Amino acid sequence: MTPNKRRVLAGGTTAAIILALSGALIPTAATADEDATAPTSGASFDANAKQLLTTDGVEAVATNAAGQVVVYTTAPEDALAGEADAFVDGHSNVVVKVIDAPFDSQADTDVVGGAGYFAFDPTNPNGPGGLCSVGFSAWSPAGDPAVVSAGHCTGDGLYSVSALTLPSGDQAGGGNPGNSDVELTYGLAELAFSQYGGPGNTPGTSGNPNDLSSTDVSAWDVVNPSLETLPEVTNWTTSATEDLSAATIPVRAVGTAVVDGAVTKSGRTTGFTSGQVLEVGGWANVSGRQVYGFVTNVASSEGDSGGAVFQGNTAVGILSGGTTQNGQPIMFAADLQNALSYTGGYSVALYIDAPTVTSPAQIGIGGAITGTGAAGQTLVVTQAEGAPFEVPIDGNGNWSFPAPPEVGEYEFSAIVRNGFNESAATPFAVAVLPAAPVFTSPANGDRIVSEVTEISGTGEIGATVTLTGDVTDEATVGEDGTWSVEVDLGIDAYSVSATQELEGITSASATSAFAVIPTAPIVDAPLAGGAYAFASAPTAATGTGIEEAAISVTLNGADAGSTTVADGAWSVPLTAQAGEFSLVVTQTVNGQSNSTTVSYEVAAAPTTGGGAGEGSGSAPGSLANTGMTDATPYVVTAAALLLLGAALLTVRRMRTRNTL
Repeated sequence: MTPNKRRVLAGGTTAAIILALSGALIPTAATADEDATAPTSGASFDANAKQLLTTDGVEAVATNAAGQVVVYTTAPEDALAGEADAFVDGHSNVVVKVIDAPFDSQADTDVVGGAGYFAFDPTNPNGPGGLCSVGFSAWSPAGDPAVVSAGHCTGDGLYSVSALTLPSGDQAGGGNPGNSDVELTYGLAELAFSQYGGPGNTPGTSGNPNDLSSTDVSAWDVVNPSLETLPEVTNWTTSATEDLSAATIPVRAVGTAVVDGAVTKSGRTTGFTSGQVLEVGGWANVSGRQVYGFVTNVASSEGDSGGAVFQGNTAVGILSGGTTQNGQPIMFAADLQNALSYTGGYSVALYIDAPTVTSPAQIGIGGAITGTGAAGQTLVVTQAEGAPFEVPIDGNGNWSFPAPPEVGEYEFSAIVRNGFNESAATPFAVAVLPAAPVFTSPANGDRIVSEVTEISGTGEIGATVTLTGDVTDEATVGEDGTWSVEVDLGIDAYSVSATQELEGITSASATSAFAVIPTAPIVDAPLAGGAYAFASAPTAATGTGIEEAAISVTLNGADAGSTTVADGAWSVPLTAQAGEFSLVVTQTVNGQSNSTTVSYEVAAAPTTGGGAGEGSGSAPGSLANTGMTDATPYVVTAAALLLLGAALLTVRRMRTRNTL
């Protein structure tokens, strides 16, 4: 889209901008009124107000509903000097209000993508120029603030100085369509590079699909120190306040336009409009110059040239030209990455989220300060007293660095840096505490049988250890680095916490959760490792234990019964049966348990009977003729039983096992 070449008729504002770039100011003279009552309106009031504003400390002059002139100052009334002091003392209807600081422009000096600007020839400031739109805030190759826009806005390099336009005067901000009588606000930048078409602002190369050197881009060095470039694009909803930075979309990346994807542009004429990317990787003749880029159906008009074109938070293009198809808008944008490649190292400024601290505000000596940030970037940490240092942020967005090695209060500030781009700072404070004391006995998770008579641990020599929880006491860490307190803890569950105080600073807390458990129950029967004939199989599990303790019995994992210790003894019936058995007896007191396991065997019941087999030749029911007397089979059977008994007696014994 061609630049607007109509004259800017803003009553000398072009000259004022040149003065602003040089830092010069032109005060307006006025004469103070000496009447007893100061005027509250009209030319006399205006003259007085303007004259008062030339006095150091006077920041505003206005009238209230009571007919008083209110003078706002940053100095106490008795500190006002010269004409201001005389004016206040000489008029009965003047009041002074002291404010904390001079009035701030509330960020109208922030430069964002989509804002309007006027480019002109500094040798002919009242001559023609170009009304265009900022594309994106940028960085020069040296890391200085810059902006990028369209190359055709520079008149092939003739318009080498630019100034921001008043947002409410731009058409997108409510100004009259086609109005060239815009108001300039701040000097913006000096032209550093421009190319419209081929190199040297030529029509461009045709017929070579590999030659992408035709583009439409300009890079401007921001020379006004009062301006701050932001990595954001305005949506034009706050133009009435003259602060386009109050409602923006952050630019987080630079990429290539995605066909069929949603796309948005921001510019001074039609504002914030959206549509779809229709085609990519294409070329267009924009007013006779070839430009490489992509086609959209986003609405645009004169003055939008150079404006930001983006998808989501990704900058993809610079508005170059527009037309219609059957009355519907067609907009062509220069491919941003391709355009930047010819600028000699200019890059788009990116928005980076401020880092987050995830570690607690209190950390023991030897601990780490941790947090999150942009993955793969660099965290720059500045301590209140110390040089900045860098911390890598890993691929998952996590960072960590050791806390200071000495006890104390520390203040930090951290940013995330990516090239020239930096996030806002995150301030945070950390209290480094003495390391928490250590429990050595009982340690966390211990199960101690019967009782605990001492709690002990280690700490910083000379520190005072304070125990809280189920035990409250104090101890001093000795020269050997240990501490202990005497206790009398019976069967139960306990939780004890400990801190140590050193040099008036209390450490983080350590906790030991432990249990005092009962002794294991004694099992008198069955015998551990016992081997029983079926006829003498155990019919009860018996033993001794702690008075009134609960006893539960399982046999091969199945519940076999329960009881309570009475007169020091307990008994649970068992069913006689053959097999190998694991008997577990558990004794419980105050919810704490201990167990004994007994393994034993019971032989199978003996079998009887037996007649002659078929084909024995004997009469039915008679004994076989073996050459022995009739008593022989019974003798043999008895001998076999004796042998079986001897074998059972040689079965290996199983030892009794106590389970804690």
